[in-house]
Amino acid sequence: MAATLSIAGFGCGEASQGTDRSDDVADSPTISVTDSAGVKIVRISDLNALDLPELNRPLLYSTSADLELHHVAGAVFLPDSSLAIADKGSSQVILLAQDGSVRERLGREGEGPGEYVDIEWIGVGAGGNLSVYDGGLGRFTFLEPSGRVTGVQRFDMTHAIAPLVHLADGEFLAVLETRPFRPLGFQRGPLFLVIGDQSGAVVDTLGRWDGKERFVTPGRMIRVGFAATALYAGRGSHAAVATTDSLDVTLYEGAEPLTRIRGGHSPREVTSREKEAWLELALDMYPEAVRPAQREVLEQSKVRDTYPAFGALKVGADGGIWIGGYARLEDMERRWTVLGSDGTPLGMLNLPVYRPELLKIRDGSITGWGVVELESTIPSAWHELLDVAGSLVAVLRTGELGEEFIEVYEVEVPR
Repeated sequence: MAATLSIAGFGCGEASQGTDRSDDVADSPTISVTDSAGVKIVRISDLNALDLPELNRPLLYSTSADLELHHVAGAVFLPDSSLAIADKGSSQVILLAQDGSVRERLGREGEGPGEYVDIEWIGVGAGGNLSVYDGGLGRFTFLEPSGRVTGVQRFDMTHAIAPLVHLADGEFLAVLETRPFRPLGFQRGPLFLVIGDQSGAVVDTLGRWDGKERFVTPGRMIRVGFAATALYAGRGSHAAVATTDSLDVTLYEGAEPLTRIRGGHSPREVTSREKEAWLELALDMYPEAVRPAQREVLEQSKVRDTYPAFGALKVGADGGIWIGGYARLEDMERRWTVLGSDGTPLGMLNLPVYRPELLKIRDGSITGWGVVELESTIPSAWHELLDVAGSLVAVLRTGELGEEFIEVYEVEVPR
């Protein structure tokens, strides 16, 4: 299996396509096996049917009263339990002390060292050094835990790319979407897990997955309601890629596959009321005058009859896999199932669902941001879980007026 997964281009993808494999899963809730290459495979017939302890989550602090944030692109815990926040709107990295107070603000808008144009991602390595990816400048900026800039790394990509982890030797793992010629009708573009070298060049492809479900007409790309898609996440030296058609997650340590979670799920029906609610939510991004025409466009598309198997994915500092359920439009909380890096189910907890402000279209221009992504699997579905490190969990929230704030909880996960 490891040999198959490491073949450039398509090895892992053939094994990771998001089809429902519930017939392959034994009646037992969890069966674990290890193949000859040392990749742990865990089969779970129904993730939500597992009898797991509910984890307590006492609140340590919130930034709602003292810190104004302008579109959080990510946040990670440093080794000393402080929190580094990538604030896209202010072009800053904000360092919080252990009690949540602002310790330092780093960066500003610009193209010089320590300056940013379009922050898209922030990551932290095993030694605590920060990596900040700027999509506008096509570069990583590296910082010590103190905030001192130590270097930059540029690369020129013609395709959509999202970094997952920056490894100690200067290599990085990322997901890449080529956006090839799109045939008419229902289709899913491919998504690739790639590894890049210190020069920023992609040197190998580790796997291929099906991206977001979408519907193509002669003149446009139309979203699919409640679409299955590819999800991905990374932290430290670990990265995970998944498809949501069924339970299908692969965890990597560096470039090597470590654990694979496979299973089916109990399909949840999407009701006619929920389909209409989705349509109205999609129409809300358009001005009133063009909504009738846009309604006709959306009604040409497809709304799934059942929800995807899950809707969110995160990797913890220890390589633990956090799988979030697919939240209904009216759900206030999402169930997260916590698995160890070896796939062992450890517990579950509910977190408040993050609902960003909807993207808006005004006079041909796009303002705002959020849950609407018409063409691309990049970025992965955005959700509330920002980072997990030890017993600390950072969660992104929105207030009544759409303002963003972060809550940090203490969660003791059994080992």
